[in-house]
Amino acid sequence: MNPHFLFNSLNTLLSLVDENSGKVEQYIIKLSSIYRYVTENSPKDKVPLTLELAFMSDFFYLYKIRDEEKIQLKVNVSGAEQYGILPVSLQLLIENALKHNMATRDNPLKIEVYIEESYIIVKNNLQKMASKPISSQTGMKNLSQRVRLTTGKALFVEETSNEFIVKIPLMQ
Repeated sequence: MNPHFLFNSLNTLLSLVDENSGKVEQYIIKLSSIYRYVTENSPKDKVPLTLELAFMSDFFYLYKIRDEEKIQLKVNVSGAEQYGILPVSLQLLIENALKHNMATRDNPLKIEVYIEESYIIVKNNLQKMASKPISSQTGMKNLSQRVRLTTGKALFVEETSNEFIVKIPLMQ
């Protein structure tokens, strides 16, 4: 998880204090849930996909509070209860999309998550930043290695002129 995530989350929380106490409470609950999930599940090789999807939604919620209609997440996953996945893998891909793309009200960042065959796909429209953020690409490299070691399969990454697509093999 990006170290700036905590800093940005606390700043967002601070801005909500005077604005909406109900949102503050929900924000704190989601933030707590995220850190509990990471602490408990990061060392594992596999978690239920339903658990990972809930974690991803909590993570996205924190960004959505700050960016509102600039970012969109569409999840179309059925049969999630029959699959396992590497923990924190979907969150990494959501964070990657948010980090490397611009998002405005007129041109929102649209992220889709769905299952195709035995892969979960995370796809976003490509809206590269004018100035690229500094990136060592360690997150994607580590995810690729973890996928290969844990599943024996490859992580598929494809970039087209207008989309960035990552396919993670699901586990039974």
